[in-house]
Amino acid sequence: GGGLIQVTIRSMAPESSHKDPVSRKLPGSMTVANLKRMCQQLFGLDAAKQRLFCRLVGEKDVWDAEPMDDDLKNIDHYVTSEESEVLMQEGDAEKEEDKEERLRLRLEAEDRESARLEAMGNVQRTGVMAAKSAAAVSSVH
Repeated sequence: GGGLIQVTIRSMAPESSHKDPVSRKLPGSMTVANLKRMCQQLFGLDAAKQRLFCRLVGEKDVWDAEPMDDDLKNIDHYVTSEESEVLMQEGDAEKEEDKEERLRLRLEAEDRESARLEAMGNVQRTGVMAAKSAAAVSSVH
């Protein structure tokens, strides 16, 4: 398809989410990488940090958005309707699963850490008690 596609680009990135969405007619043969470069100019977010998603205009559910995760594909591979929105999110190169995994590991680490601190606290308390009773015993003699 060599036709033009009407796309509304909306930034969800924290620094630029207040900016108005930008509507453009783009060639379907444009690559995702080029679209990211355009977003970088529009919203000032480094192309390497962008994650683009495509959804039909009027879709209220953001989770229906399809990740445009192949920089080398043409945008018409993802943008299949006349009225599409591209959502630009800020994300590092990691995928959602990795992010969830990392969060889970961090929470587990925090759990372990607080358990460790608690155990140490108990040891210190019992240590103090033991020392006190030892002192009490030695003063009896």
